[in-house]
Amino acid sequence: MSTSEPRFPARFEPTAWEADLARTTPAGRAAAQTARRDYEADGVPFSHLRSVDEHGRNGTTLPNCAKVYLPQPNGRFGMVFKLVTIEGKLVLAYLAFGVRHHPKHSHALNVYDYAGARLLEIIAKDLRAQDPDTPAPPAQEEG
Repeated sequence: MSTSEPRFPARFEPTAWEADLARTTPAGRAAAQTARRDYEADGVPFSHLRSVDEHGRNGTTLPNCAKVYLPQPNGRFGMVFKLVTIEGKLVLAYLAFGVRHHPKHSHALNVYDYAGARLLEIIAKDLRAQDPDTPAPPAQEEG
């Protein structure tokens, strides 16, 4: 990798990060922690980023997101980021870490499932301008 390769700053949300580390294996934890240290110190290298299908095969919707495979280049774990603009600069906002794909007949959630759920929570919070745990107001009955 060239030292002149573009890199993008990454921001990690502590609650999501801790939840993801708590459910992974020791190998996953090591891969995630190493990547986070590198990404926070120097940014995410452009060559690590891969596009995410906006509409995944498993029903997830991840618009404007990118992923990295860990460990590089094609590890079994992945990290998903939402591309956001902060003060006019592109920043990668952490959404999730976890196993990229489980065995075919497994019902276990993967990194894309967790990222999709968190993205929906962020959207709901933005729409309500409240905490994501706050229920939406009840619908008004027509009468």
